[in-house]
Amino acid sequence: MIVKKVEPLNAVDTIGKAISKMQELRIDGLPVFSDKYEGMVYLRDLVVRELDINAKLNHFIKDTPKFSEENFKEYNTLPYFEEGNFTGIIRLSDYLPSLNVDFDLHQVTANPAIINQNETLGLARNLLNKEELILVKEEGSIIGYIDLFSLTKHVAPKRDRIFSPDKLPEKEIGVRDFTETFVSVEEGIKTEELFELLRKKGFVVFNNKIITPKTIFRSTGSVKEVIKVDFVGFDLSEGIYTDVIYKEINSFAEKMQKLIKPQGIKFHLRKLRDTGKPLYALDGRIVAGGKVLDANIEGYGLMDLIQEVMNKLETQVMKFKR
Repeated sequence: MIVKKVEPLNAVDTIGKAISKMQELRIDGLPVFSDKYEGMVYLRDLVVRELDINAKLNHFIKDTPKFSEENFKEYNTLPYFEEGNFTGIIRLSDYLPSLNVDFDLHQVTANPAIINQNETLGLARNLLNKEELILVKEEGSIIGYIDLFSLTKHVAPKRDRIFSPDKLPEKEIGVRDFTETFVSVEEGIKTEELFELLRKKGFVVFNNKIITPKTIFRSTGSVKEVIKVDFVGFDLSEGIYTDVIYKEINSFAEKMQKLIKPQGIKFHLRKLRDTGKPLYALDGRIVAGGKVLDANIEGYGLMDLIQEVMNKLETQVMKFKR
C-alpha cells in the first residue's frame, strides 16, 4: 500500500489553486485543513460546473471519512492518518495490488460513454458529472478520450492555455481540442503491468470497453457488505484508534454478520484514569433479532480488552443461535 505525501490545501485557498495542484500531481482529491482536518476536495466538484476560479474552497469540502477499504466504494482517493496524525493520501490505484486477488479481464470491464469528436466541451462536462471518462469517436472509430483532467486544461488558470471562458464560449469549444490518446491492453497482460498502467494512466481500453481501478475493485468481490460499527470514545489524537484495532473490530463485525445478521454493533471506550498507566472501561453491544447482547470489562491493555469483549460477545452469539 502506497501512501502519497501531499501538502494539504486550506479552506481559504481558491478553486484555481486546487485545480492546478491536482492537475500537477495527477490526483483527483486533496485534503483540506484549517486548524484541523476539514475534509477532502475533489476535482469532479470543481470542474463539472463553470465556477469562478478565484472562489474559495470552503463550500466544496466533503466530509470524507479517513482511509478504510470500505470507503473506496465511493472515493478513488482517501486521506490517511496514523495515530491521529495526517500522513498523506491513498489512491485506489495504489491500493489495488495489496488486495492480492485474481481476476479475469473480461469480468472487470465497463461500457464507456462515447461521444463524437464534433460535440462540444459542454456536453463532455455534463457527462463527466457521473462518468469516470468519455471515449471520443470519429467516423465510428474510437480516437481518444476526455476525463476530468482534460477539463482542467480549460478551466485551470494557466498563462499558456489556448481557450478560456472569457475568450470563447464553451458551446463553441470542440471536444476534439481536448481529446487525448489512450492505452489498449491485450488478453495476456500481466496483473502487475496492468496495475502500473492504471497508476499512470487512470484507465485502459480492453475489447472496446474500459478498465479502471474502480471497475476492478467493484468486480472482484474483495469488499464485503459489512455492518458499520458504531465507535464511541475512541480518541484518534491519543493513538488509541489504530489501524490494528480498526481492522480487528471490523473483522469481528464481518464474522457476526455471517452468523446472525445484526441490526447494530457498538463499542464504547472510556478512560477511567489518566495518570500513570491508563485504565479503561470497554462496553460492547450487539443488537440482533430483537435481543441485546452486552459485554463489559475494565483493564489496562486496550487490545486485550477488545479481544476479551469480542470473545464474550461471540459466546453469547453462539448461544443465541441455538
